[in-house]
Amino acid sequence: MKLYHYAPKDNTIMTEGLLSFSKSKTVDVRSYTWRKEGLKTKKDVCQWMEKCFVGRSRGIRCLTEPMKWYEHSIKALKNFAEEHTLISINVDELSADGLIESVYVSPPIQEIYPQVFTDPDFNGRRDEIYIKLNSVNDIDYSPIDWSICDDEKGWRFAFVRYYLLTIKGGIIPPKYLEKV
Repeated sequence: MKLYHYAPKDNTIMTEGLLSFSKSKTVDVRSYTWRKEGLKTKKDVCQWMEKCFVGRSRGIRCLTEPMKWYEHSIKALKNFAEEHTLISINVDELSADGLIESVYVSPPIQEIYPQVFTDPDFNGRRDEIYIKLNSVNDIDYSPIDWSICDDEKGWRFAFVRYYLLTIKGGIIPPKYLEKV
């Protein structure tokens, strides 16, 4: 099994590995500070993540397939994909070597908050919902409905299913990775 991750073009993944939030030297804490008052530094965010559930700060977000885009999601998805490097992760080997602590799924936001489609005042900005799976064998590889993503509405990754692998040590070593 493979999972996919989009990394910035300028990266050291193939030499240093795929780094989690806690291990990254270039994290943008601004994408987390709105989630809870008092989150100002990387340390603050890591502590908050670990209070959400153990291992969250060592998690790597993954998709079960490369992104697909439609005319209404060119900016959000096509541009994002072109500005990043697609990396595949060999989940079978990573799991066999005991490096995966746990696996979580983040279901599409509309499955948790169906009012996103009917309430014009609904603030879709929510922290991810993560549901713990029993193992990597519970990952759903059915096709993702990318057509829901819409630039005009600001509907992006929260609207598609993705996964979080919590990794021992917070780094997926290069031997489990391949540029696609």
